[in-house]
Amino acid sequence: MAVKIIHEPEPKPGTLGTKELYALAVGQVIGAGVITLIVPAIKMTGYSAWLAYLTAIIMGFIMVLPTIFISSTLRLGGGNYSMLCELAGPTVGGIFAYAYLTQCLSLSLFGASAAAYLGDIFPILGSHLARIIVGGALLTFFFVVNLMGVDIMAFAQKVMTWLLIAMLFVFAVAGVIQGSLPIFDFSDPEFLTQGWGITFENGQIAGGFTGAVLLFVYSCQGYYMTSSYGKDSKNARRDIPKAMLMTVPTLIVLYVGVAMAGTRVMTVEEYGSSTTLVFAAQRIFPTWLFILFIIGGPIMALLSTLNSSFAYNAINIGQSCDDGWLPASFGKKNKAGARVWILTFMYVVGMIPIVFGFSIEVITNMVQLMTSAFAILNMIAYLKLPKKYPNSWKKARLHVPDALYYVICWVSFFFFMVVLWKSCLSMSPLLAAINVAAIVILAAIGLWRSKTGNIVIHTSVWSGEPEEHTASEQQPKS
Repeated sequence: MAVKIIHEPEPKPGTLGTKELYALAVGQVIGAGVITLIVPAIKMTGYSAWLAYLTAIIMGFIMVLPTIFISSTLRLGGGNYSMLCELAGPTVGGIFAYAYLTQCLSLSLFGASAAAYLGDIFPILGSHLARIIVGGALLTFFFVVNLMGVDIMAFAQKVMTWLLIAMLFVFAVAGVIQGSLPIFDFSDPEFLTQGWGITFENGQIAGGFTGAVLLFVYSCQGYYMTSSYGKDSKNARRDIPKAMLMTVPTLIVLYVGVAMAGTRVMTVEEYGSSTTLVFAAQRIFPTWLFILFIIGGPIMALLSTLNSSFAYNAINIGQSCDDGWLPASFGKKNKAGARVWILTFMYVVGMIPIVFGFSIEVITNMVQLMTSAFAILNMIAYLKLPKKYPNSWKKARLHVPDALYYVICWVSFFFFMVVLWKSCLSMSPLLAAINVAAIVILAAIGLWRSKTGNIVIHTSVWSGEPEEHTASEQQPKS
């Protein structure tokens, strides 16, 4: 069978403007990372945790930058999947379609993290069974919200994001003002407790400034997922990259501020075995404001990311169902336009790590490994943009010289490979092997289907330059 490629006509503008897209970008990126990784990073590097976060934000921005350029040039109807099918080719798109199913594990991170926070506040919720119930309840709630369609999801996201920003900002300011630890003294022995590099324990990364940066960077790149809302945006090529760029200074203020507050009010010893900011917040706020912070800050951060992750993953997987990689029935929509069975699949997969009690660090490393592996596929697409869409690329609002664009792409790729290496070293050899094997097997299925399946790809990529792609194409088997 041949792989047929159909370039669909560009649809009418959607309903999401800059404010909604900014809320989706911020809500997607500010989640489990800032809330649950700060304390482990403090234990890895001491007072310099805030500087590690600043470094990670810059590193994450460089990793995301090629996607921002792509979004300024093209309107993507199916997110990363559509970009790969159009720029890298159907075979690469097929590999991604199957391998991406592993990404649904990220949903468990947000449910597990919220359960960890509530467990620190209410000891009765600290048992494994209680965490299963709490994590499952949160997954269930946002599963239902996303069944109601993108408009309801976006409205809920906007409300949660504004409350989240306000509470994290208050925590950062109050903590920096009230705290007294010398977090800006580079000569203090507690500033770099394990040096600038990486320390290892039993063959796995255990500490060091660079180790903390590589732990933090997971929470500094999720806003690239905003590219998936091209079909639902009012002006995708203008508003999506704008929303992503607006997210960067927001991360600097909130992430670095929260890390400063967390290190300034409590020592490493005082955190003890906790992995959350609950006890730091108790020291900063009176009881009533502490409760408001926990709800509006950590919990809202986790829930906003959980909400948008359901939506983003459904868009990518749904488009691959429409094209025939996955069963069309799997991508079935309800009356609100929500992908019922895909959302159900994500819900079930997201529950698995919660039920088996995987730690937050283990889930983070699993997701990082998978995301970094996708960078290999993305790189193929990035490098083809200037030649495949020369007119649109030259007219893009964020256009840069081709040579500079290629350098940025390669630096981004290098950083992703570093994170891939770090992820493998940060989990047991057996777990790393299982994750790599799962990606390889699913990728092999995608490769096989591209050569044997009856695939009709609706690329859902629009450039605003009709002369570049106007007709359907037929790609024979290779």
